Amino acid sequence: MEEKNHNIPEHDDVKEGKKDHYHDEHHFDSLGNHDDINDEDFHWKNSIYTSRRNLTFRITLTGVFLALAIALSAFEMLYEGFLEKMTIAGGVAIPFRILDILVITLSLAAIGPVFSGIIAFIVPFIHLMDGHHGNALTILIDSLGYFVSIWVIWFSYYFIFRNSSIHKHPIKSVDRFKRWTPMAIYVPIMAIIYTLLVFAMIYITTNSGHDDHDHDHLDLISNLGITTYHGDHEHSGEWSAVKENLGLFIGVISAVQIVRFSICYALFALIEPQVKKINHYYK
Repeated sequence: MEEKNHNIPEHDDVKEGKKDHYHDEHHFDSLGNHDDINDEDFHWKNSIYTSRRNLTFRITLTGVFLALAIALSAFEMLYEGFLEKMTIAGGVAIPFRILDILVITLSLAAIGPVFSGIIAFIVPFIHLMDGHHGNALTILIDSLGYFVSIWVIWFSYYFIFRNSSIHKHPIKSVDRFKRWTPMAIYVPIMAIIYTLLVFAMIYITTNSGHDDHDHDHLDLISNLGITTYHGDHEHSGEWSAVKENLGLFIGVISAVQIVRFSICYALFALIEPQVKKINHYYK
């Protein structure tokens, strides 16, 4: 804790002494410890590394978050088989796995973008175990999407809007603005990125020449009565159908991704201030 030669404001020990709170630039934690907020606390580098003690803390938590994300991914496999029956084209479903990416996104507040990025890249590969999720190349594309998601939210939240990983801004209106405005950057960018990634998955699966997906599915093309050569297993016909109805597919896929990443960001913005308290202790 910093020690400065200035007056520490009076505060009600009974009412406020047992909870984390702020008085202007003064921060009191739940243990009654005091330190002062300064501009350096809002530098983006603090979200990556602060001290050897903090590094040990982050490495330990990385294992915890990785295990939790893998467990939730395994849980999602229970209903993912049903979702795979409602595909877009070529056996590719619109990505809406939310539990694992939610945990990974929340981990950013505690362990920073480097360790969260590692988790984000690893976790999607567990879906190779279910036998019907897709091939290794489409999983790799999904992993890249998760990885990019972490760095986009970090860049908007910590770099552009200079949120601190250990302190809230003492002015509540400023704190709310800095926490919620990055959503306007993160969600559209991720919706665009994942829409492009889904089209990449469709292109790969419909042009790979491999007939390894279940044809007893309710894909968007079939539901809309769009003519393809799917019955003859000419997957290129599905890709042609997608191109001919590009606006429709972009609208459906991007809408789903906007909902998905809006949920992730909203929960991140709500929970992240609580994680600051832990980060503050281990800084």
